[in-house]
Amino acid sequence: MALRKVRTLLTGTASIWTRRFAVLSALCVVLTALVSATLLSKSVAERMIRHNAELAQDFVGSLMRMHRGEDFFLNSTDTRSMVLIFDELARMPGLGHANVFGPNRQVFWSTNPAAIGQEVGANEELDGALSGRLEVESELLDTASFIKPEHAFLRSDARDAIEVYIPVKGPDQRVVGVVELYMLPDHLIDSVHEMTRFVWTACVISGLVIYLALVWLVMQADRQIARQQRTIVANESLVAVGDMASAVAHGLRNPLASIRSSAELIAMGPERSQANDIMSEVDRLQTWIAKLLAYAQQGGRSLGEVRVERLVEQLARDHLPRMERQQVQLLRDWPEDLPTIWADAPALEQALENLVSNALDAMPNGGSLRLTIRADAKGLTVTVADTGVGIAPQDLGSVFTPFHTTKRKGLGVGLPLARRSVERVGGTLHLESAQGVGTLAIVQLPLLDERRAKLMDNPS
Repeated sequence: MALRKVRTLLTGTASIWTRRFAVLSALCVVLTALVSATLLSKSVAERMIRHNAELAQDFVGSLMRMHRGEDFFLNSTDTRSMVLIFDELARMPGLGHANVFGPNRQVFWSTNPAAIGQEVGANEELDGALSGRLEVESELLDTASFIKPEHAFLRSDARDAIEVYIPVKGPDQRVVGVVELYMLPDHLIDSVHEMTRFVWTACVISGLVIYLALVWLVMQADRQIARQQRTIVANESLVAVGDMASAVAHGLRNPLASIRSSAELIAMGPERSQANDIMSEVDRLQTWIAKLLAYAQQGGRSLGEVRVERLVEQLARDHLPRMERQQVQLLRDWPEDLPTIWADAPALEQALENLVSNALDAMPNGGSLRLTIRADAKGLTVTVADTGVGIAPQDLGSVFTPFHTTKRKGLGVGLPLARRSVERVGGTLHLESAQGVGTLAIVQLPLLDERRAKLMDNPS
């Protein structure tokens, strides 16, 4: 589901800046997770290996004090103390090899007899130990080992050795030699690999969670911006509709009234059929004008208690003659004890009127119209379902856009007007439709107390 949201954000209708932000944030999160995992792995591994080296230094120091190992460095021919010391060191878990260097970088003693007496070349760790520092060297501390975390998941007989250079100090705290331990502590190496896996897993999961949270926030912001843009466009359209409606109302109402009066006079004679056609067209034009004026109207709210079932019942009675002409079957479905809502009755009636009229327009050759009302904890749900021609999928997303219509004689303000009317009473309206099956209009209205609370929060 989360990946589907990301894919929708990157390939859907999101703005170009939103998609750029998603890609840029993904790169930033990946880079941050990579750097964090590398630094954390290296830091913890260094601390674990360093701690192991410090334990080895304490152990060697104890043996040196017990067996007076510093005498070996003062008299290299007396190897008895060093033999005793390395008999004890041999019991140290993971010890594979050991060398003892004098202050002149020469090997005094070694578990490899062939190395005794040889002088070591350039060795930064040995130089550091001769200066009094504990030095540690291991492939586990190589940054490349942590940049490629997949190595930590590989199992192999080859192990990463740890070399520890321990300075040996005489009674005057002067460095008299260095003990090098070549160690293969299986438990420590396994712990380092396990820690690396844990750090990388944690960083990957954390980065994924952060990115998904960012994607969710961006998608919410993108939806909010899109809603605001649609509101702005609708308001701009409203201004245009208001100006046009005023001009149309003043320019056509009086001529239309005169035409209808003349048609009524003609209808008294033998040309009754033609006169009825004229009056029908005049009535249709007057209905368009009324819709334009209602859509443009912003004020005039008349809030009060409304019985929705009474509004729906009255609408059903008003359209009953048309239903009979079109052979549309009417089905009513609502309980008797419905709660009261707090709404603008004229606006709500106008919205339901548009929905019922559209449903009948979709069934010119008969069908079924179901009017349903249900109540729950959130409010009332009014549904207007028809078995008409339905709405094409490509048109369903634009039905609430002003002046968008698929009807040959439509104006494209009926559904926008219905949605605006429902939203004015604090409700919502959306459509579900399938071609050849019919359309379902769902109106959700808040209850009395919820509506009043909305008005108190937003008195405008």
